Amino acid sequence: MAKKFVEAKYEDGKHIVKIGLTLVLWKEDDIYFQYSPQLDLTGYGKSTNEAQSSFEQTLKDFINYTLNKDTLFDELERLGWTTNKRKKRLKAPEEEQLLEDNETYKELLNMPGTTRSTTNFAIPL
Repeated sequence: MAKKFVEAKYEDGKHIVKIGLTLVLWKEDDIYFQYSPQLDLTGYGKSTNEAQSSFEQTLKDFINYTLNKDTLFDELERLGWTTNKRKKRLKAPEEEQLLEDNETYKELLNMPGTTRSTTNFAIPL
């Protein structure tokens, strides 16, 4: 399977942080899935494009919900991110930490036909 890169832009007049995410793409029972282990979010569809679009919408929903509830930093910390609320800095978990802490990610990497890529996202703070 080809590598998939996703672009997402969020503009609401606030600070924007660009982050790099790992994306895993696989096909199961004629459905494509796109998963980010750093955010534990998944999109899916009948094609790679549909999976990508679904993932982008899931990511937007996650960001909007956590920003509205003022829980973005708390949720990212729960997912293993290093955060500094005062300076509005974020650092995603490293590959080694993901492999140690995320069983789903480890299992996906061992499945045949799974591809992994990295991409940058923008998160408003």
